[in-house]
Amino acid sequence: MYSHHRSKDSQRSSKFTTHAAVQLQRRHNKSTYSHHVGGQLLEDLGHIESDQLKRLVHETFPRCNVDLIHVVNAPQMYGMYLLRKEEMRYGDKELILYHVTTKSRALESLKNGLDWRRTRRSKFGRGVSFSDDADYANYYADHSPKEENRVIIVCAVLVNKTQRVSGNQNLIVPTGGADTTLSSNGRVYVKYNDYDFYPLYLMYYRRTPVSPAICTPENFYRGGKNRLR
Repeated sequence: MYSHHRSKDSQRSSKFTTHAAVQLQRRHNKSTYSHHVGGQLLEDLGHIESDQLKRLVHETFPRCNVDLIHVVNAPQMYGMYLLRKEEMRYGDKELILYHVTTKSRALESLKNGLDWRRTRRSKFGRGVSFSDDADYANYYADHSPKEENRVIIVCAVLVNKTQRVSGNQNLIVPTGGADTTLSSNGRVYVKYNDYDFYPLYLMYYRRTPVSPAICTPENFYRGGKNRLR
């Protein structure tokens, strides 16, 4: 009997993953690679797609010299993301945001997820932080262990209701039914559910330290005149 139940569970899991793999393929329908169950977790991105993604990142992080871009092929993880998206279907929106970390932690996150406990800063809530500004994400990632090989994780992130916070080290989760906290400067999004985001791409580059006297948080406020270029 137990064997029969395990067999049914395995079949459902297989169908779930296969369906998610198809949806992931459709998401990248302009790409030349194939997402499939049992395929490689990381695959090289084509030149055209790579150039498009680099241009997107350079809009906010022009100093970033990208060495390599991988597309993430994780159908089961994407399937959980799609389920979460369905749960949040009322008023939700999907944003493309950045999370910067070391290469070793980025690769580990594909197995175990992004762990907010690895982050020394929790100014805007005890969750996983993302930004719409790649340079901003890079700047604050400099507080991580000094591993020179860095990765910009380009993520699809679900956002339904946000709570603005000016900085609260004691905030554990947002209040008032919000699923996301947002910094006062509008640059930091903090998520609290593992399946509210999916890593689409890993962009590898080497960290280039910037003098704190030149690069300050004020440079990253929307419309700031002192933005580094």
